[in-house]
Amino acid sequence: MSVARERAHATEEFAIRRAFAQARGLSPLVASLVVLSVAAGAWGRLSVSFPQAWNHLPTPVPVAVLMPIPFACVAVMSLHSRMADFELVAARPMARIDLCQLSAFLLAGAAGLAGGLLVGGSSETVSAALRNLAWWGGIACLSGWWIGRRLAWVLPLAMAVPMYVFAVADDEVMAWAIPKLDANVPHSWMVSILVLVIGASLLIRSSRWQRRRTRPCTRAR
Repeated sequence: MSVARERAHATEEFAIRRAFAQARGLSPLVASLVVLSVAAGAWGRLSVSFPQAWNHLPTPVPVAVLMPIPFACVAVMSLHSRMADFELVAARPMARIDLCQLSAFLLAGAAGLAGGLLVGGSSETVSAALRNLAWWGGIACLSGWWIGRRLAWVLPLAMAVPMYVFAVADDEVMAWAIPKLDANVPHSWMVSILVLVIGASLLIRSSRWQRRRTRPCTRAR
């Protein structure tokens, strides 16, 4: 009987995890990380020219330091679920699951991004790219907290173009333009990690707050 129960429990557990992965669309999102990693290796050495608002001269920006934007957006968008209402009343600690999933996607993105750049011969940009992944990961978390996890890409894209257009004055990068700063600038790492921690905390805590607000309603019913 115990063996049969264990098998039934394992089957049920597998079904739950499969339904969870399908509800969050994890398979295509994982595949997108692979595609982005290949793209980082193939085009990481290329540059994109951004016009500058103050001196009107286009400035080349390596694609490698822009690639963290889609990586970060995918990581936060993975937390969106088609069964969000059911997750709000789930017995399992969804906030902890969200944190583990977000961390796993960011770490996988960091590995894929760094690996792609190294294979593509862009090793000199790896440090800046990883710093930018932390920065844009935090911005994507703030976007997901503010306007919804499915729209985690909105704030990063809204900030990216102005940041690269208005961040250079008198041939110097302004201190607030963290993604444009050299990776050797110490405060750029500290600020990026701080933004990531704040953004992830707000995003995860918002789901906890929604669960607390929803549970009394379910008890009343």
